[in-house]
Amino acid sequence: MRTEIKVPGSCGELLQGFYRGEPLLVTCPIKKFSRITVSDEFEGIEGLGEKSLKMLRKILKLYNVPEFKFGIRLHSELPPGKGMASSSADLAAVAFAVARFMQKKISPEEVAKLAAEIEPTDGIFYPGIVAMNPLTGKFIRQIFLPEKFQIAVFDYGGEIDTLKFNRRSGFQIFELGDTLNFDLMKKSAAENQKILFKPHLKEITKFAEKTGAVAANVAHSGTVLGIFFHEDDFKAKERISKISAKFPVIKFLTQTQICDGGIEIC
Repeated sequence: MRTEIKVPGSCGELLQGFYRGEPLLVTCPIKKFSRITVSDEFEGIEGLGEKSLKMLRKILKLYNVPEFKFGIRLHSELPPGKGMASSSADLAAVAFAVARFMQKKISPEEVAKLAAEIEPTDGIFYPGIVAMNPLTGKFIRQIFLPEKFQIAVFDYGGEIDTLKFNRRSGFQIFELGDTLNFDLMKKSAAENQKILFKPHLKEITKFAEKTGAVAANVAHSGTVLGIFFHEDDFKAKERISKISAKFPVIKFLTQTQICDGGIEIC
């Protein structure tokens, strides 16, 4: 018997701040994943860090299982400390895969609550793109993009203590529509400069838009920067090269797509 699941990571957040008196994060899931296999065909636990092991213990306790005697292998394409939801993807992968292996049903809301008890969480495991409370895991509302986008992920380097920055204050969001507001996303990135400064962010964003990019977002508690391109922009690679050459302060990591969040059964 075998269960395989993958959960997307993120390129930062589309938006982060406070909305109607509570913390808010709008997810930015991308096609880079944490993958997990749970099976009775092998033994041992591989790839689970301290947080993921905490989630395993929580799931076993939830279902009154004293000991998990099967094998677990977790592999991630997501570097830690960058704001790419590596921990959230790992935690969700463990929760959903172990529950499924035990033939139990568990909802994204239940996983979000368990994950938030371990650390502030990114809701990339909710279906679609969502606004949610990263400190409690509570779902707030669905958010829609005006179109599909390619995204180029750049990195300022180093690692960030995401636990520290996810518990800090942020700007007040007074309006939140069903469709992503790029002006609001830009303001969120600019306001976050007061908290986690990213050198030349304004200049990079303006230059990227001049070359043909649509918009940019940031990791509010990490080191990555995302540049959006239209899905059918066949010159995106050329534009990315120009941005990289102009601003050596950022390192190009990958070109991928923004996708719907949620788990995928492999």
